[in-house]
Amino acid sequence: MSNLVTTEYEHGIQLIEEKQIKNKKQNKVVNYLEEQGSIQELVINTPFVDKDYETETTEISPDSTSLVLINPEDTDLSINNINNRTKSIIYTVQPRDIIGKLAEKFNISVNTILWENDLGWRSTIRPGQKLTILPNSGINHEVKSGDTVLALAKKYQTKASEIVKANKLAEAGDIRKGDLLYIPGGIKPATIRSSYTPRNTTANNTYSPPTDTGTKLLWPVISHRITQYYHWGHHGLDVGDKKGNPIYASESGKVERSAWNRGYGYNIIINHGNGLKTLYAHANSLLVKAGETVSRGQSIALIGSTGWSTGPHIHYEVIVNGYKQNPLNYIK
Repeated sequence: MSNLVTTEYEHGIQLIEEKQIKNKKQNKVVNYLEEQGSIQELVINTPFVDKDYETETTEISPDSTSLVLINPEDTDLSINNINNRTKSIIYTVQPRDIIGKLAEKFNISVNTILWENDLGWRSTIRPGQKLTILPNSGINHEVKSGDTVLALAKKYQTKASEIVKANKLAEAGDIRKGDLLYIPGGIKPATIRSSYTPRNTTANNTYSPPTDTGTKLLWPVISHRITQYYHWGHHGLDVGDKKGNPIYASESGKVERSAWNRGYGYNIIINHGNGLKTLYAHANSLLVKAGETVSRGQSIALIGSTGWSTGPHIHYEVIVNGYKQNPLNYIK
């Protein structure tokens, strides 16, 4: 049967292939938090090989002015040598503090503060609350039985040599159970479960409906106008939107690809850890580059109609352990 299955672009629709367009300088880039208000809770990642369009990729280097700022306002940097710390500190939350400002103040990512203090995107901080502030962006890990530096580097999407250097280890094997390791630039693997559950037959042969078993990925665009659903010949979700509108990262992670190819046009793949990846295709331009760490809700691209496309929209995919899944099971 697999030989009979065709891709979404082989037939049945009118194909419009646009020429590659250079990345344009944008006047304004918004963050999902600014555009949509409060966002949803955290929602799962490993190697995915895009066999359909693995050729003709060209890395894109976006203009630095296009990247999203957490908070553009000036901050009072009153802590001495704030950028030269080698150890974590405990910070007492002051009136009017917000997480974005603190991240900017200590020159670390918002995710670093959230992860280290067991906070979510809906969490609030209050005056008097104690926060652990790591010296740089990353995450702490308590060594467990069977852990190795190489395995931890893979888990948190960083380099083993960086872990050895940051923790002043004599060698990679110089770790013991119970040690607290700082993982520089590490990304906490997302914990997302599908809302899909197989129908179960009850004692009297009636079906029980599927139930929502976990939190969700963030909806990636402003529009909710679905133009094509996931099916056997189309392994993604198409959502029509206005050209130039932002495309948001569904979860924090590391950009695995930010490139052009014939089918997907300008497209981005983000690795979220735990076997989960998301793909965003047909963009007009890209705002992040491969290797960059992005936050949940960050603007990563702009809506377009590049590649094999019939109009401005996003083609969105959710890949779990190398298999393309129905995005609606993870995002809605």
